[in-house]
Amino acid sequence: MPEFLIVLHRKVADVSDDVPGKEIAKAEIFLARLARKLGVVSLTDFKSQSPAVTDALAGLNGIDLSDVKLEKETWYAPLQGLQTVTALRDHLHSHPATLPNTKEVLGELDQWSHVLTQATKEGVPWHLLVAI
Repeated sequence: MPEFLIVLHRKVADVSDDVPGKEIAKAEIFLARLARKLGVVSLTDFKSQSPAVTDALAGLNGIDLSDVKLEKETWYAPLQGLQTVTALRDHLHSHPATLPNTKEVLGELDQWSHVLTQATKEGVPWHLLVAI
């Protein structure tokens, strides 16, 4: 089962390196639709990874990417991610029966909110990594 992870461009004080995202990943399709409905960017639109990570993952699966030009890692403004997380949290708090795992998703979104708030305060860009 995939997991969504927040990757910060650099270390930020009071932010754990291990912020969970398994429940958010499970609800990915619903959360993407909800984000569009709420007029914010979908979390999955923040996906990116470094060429080194792409190459390593391909190597683990027996795929040689030596002849492929890999995309550069893209970094996003943390405030935009925070706006998405806040909108999703607010909606799920108001409509807790929306998902079978709403409580767990909210728990992760609360942690994501903390990370992105701190990143916003320090001006540290971020992106979403999908770990498989």
